[in-house]
Amino acid sequence: MAYRLLAKFDDQTIRATLHRGRNTVGSDPSCEVCLPNATVSRRHAVVTVTKAGIELEDLGSTNGTLLRSQRIEKAAVVVGDIFVIGRVVVILEELADDDLEVGIVVPRELFDPSGSMTFDVGDLTESFSPLDRFALDHLPRLLDTLCGDTDRQRLAQLVGYSLFETMPITAVEIIETSNEDRGILYAAERPVDDEHDAHWVEVMSPACQIRTRFDRPSSGEHYRPVVDSALLLLTLAERNRSSTPAVVRPPKPPGRPQPLTVDSAMQRIYDQAERVARGDVGVLIYGESGTGKEVLASFIHNASPRVSQPLVTINCASLPRDLLEAELFGVEKGVATGVEARPGKFEAADKGTIFLDEVGDMAPETQAKILRVLQEKEVFRLGGHTPRRARARVVAATNRPIHKMLAEGTFRSDLYHRIATWEVELLPLRRRRADIPNLAAYFLTYEAQRYGIRVRGISRAALRALRRYRWPGNIRQLKNELSRAVLFLEDRELLDTGRLSASIRGDEQAKAGLPLAKILEAVERDEIVAALDACGGDTTAAAERLQVSRPTLYRRIKSLKIESPK
Repeated sequence: MAYRLLAKFDDQTIRATLHRGRNTVGSDPSCEVCLPNATVSRRHAVVTVTKAGIELEDLGSTNGTLLRSQRIEKAAVVVGDIFVIGRVVVILEELADDDLEVGIVVPRELFDPSGSMTFDVGDLTESFSPLDRFALDHLPRLLDTLCGDTDRQRLAQLVGYSLFETMPITAVEIIETSNEDRGILYAAERPVDDEHDAHWVEVMSPACQIRTRFDRPSSGEHYRPVVDSALLLLTLAERNRSSTPAVVRPPKPPGRPQPLTVDSAMQRIYDQAERVARGDVGVLIYGESGTGKEVLASFIHNASPRVSQPLVTINCASLPRDLLEAELFGVEKGVATGVEARPGKFEAADKGTIFLDEVGDMAPETQAKILRVLQEKEVFRLGGHTPRRARARVVAATNRPIHKMLAEGTFRSDLYHRIATWEVELLPLRRRRADIPNLAAYFLTYEAQRYGIRVRGISRAALRALRRYRWPGNIRQLKNELSRAVLFLEDRELLDTGRLSASIRGDEQAKAGLPLAKILEAVERDEIVAALDACGGDTTAAAERLQVSRPTLYRRIKSLKIESPK
């Protein structure tokens, strides 16, 4: 096990890992645990970690060290103890050794939803040279931008920003020289102590000029080739703009939802969806709540010829029957006192796509009306007598057992055949665990950027907890978990198990203190459930995986009251 001090003061939270032996605590930056607070002496106290235990000793500080409200000179401390150094409250924590190891490294580049680059030199590995940072982290993106339709000013801004953030320079200017105005396309500057030590490097082409001020002459000469390369990028952009005739490019196919899945079954689903999107056939998506049914529906719409038309979404389980029909079909003015005319979802989705979420929750009467709309491609508003065009493609989704409902007569077979030309089932997250690290890193990065902090990544122990958890709420629950966890992280911290929800990290902790029989039962249940998930509910394959007979597996499933797989 490892130990860590958690210190809170003002608006800061500091977590410092203790190593074996003496750990000096104070306000001096040279201390192993630095607490930059006016009430803390430069070398205030020392925490000594040995096999025998942990000891806290005051080093003759001005404001003293308190343990259990008593000023101390030297005392033993245990996990959970709260002590005060100066006026800073400190807690001794214990954590697993692998909670200090990085399981996932968060990418050094963060991107906002619009796709703009937000580089931060502080995110880059310190061992990388400026040339490495420019070539590995910035140049590929700049080349991608050059190949696209980005205008010269936008490219100049990206080039200037890349130079400014990676090179040892204190100023950069990119100036347009192709006209008399000599407009500045990009400019940035850092204050310098002595400008006499600075060195300007200037490169020029007929179209533009780049001026960079390096911190010393040797740097300017060493990194001049990088500035030359930056100028070449801008020159190529100008040549492309002047020599390439305007052409109408076909629209690019939509990108797959981010982050890209590494699960082979999900990859096949999106491969098929891209083909299905070309036509107008109805699509029915099965899946538990939170598996990404609406994401797939949006992908199908964006990959279809209807992409320029609206995608209209409605949850059929969220409204009672009368209100649902009013939302679907619209209402005419005067149908009830004070009601104004308004179109329904089908009318709004004309020529586009309508996504009917939770379609299995509709009343049979509503199902019949929807069938008529799909057959006639027109809709009558409630209280109206004039048909209105409704030529929408239907993508529907449900987590209900539609085939069982068909057999019972609670879902119309004619509507089913109309909307389910292509059926697809999205896997729950527990059956695509390979995607959990990728998803977790993506959501953590996105949420950290929202709150303006940078995180180191996810610890191995936290990653193991995330992968072992069953995720009944699927991807939506994982996203919400990372959204909550990031609120408890400080800048540049590692997400460890201590910041995860009790239900997620509790799979291991909950077993502590239980009788041996209960612990073994819990382990057996986890292994059987994991095997069933991995085998898609196939009990024969699961029995082979567990190396037990099929009758034995059935008996244990019944004894442990494990729900039958779907």
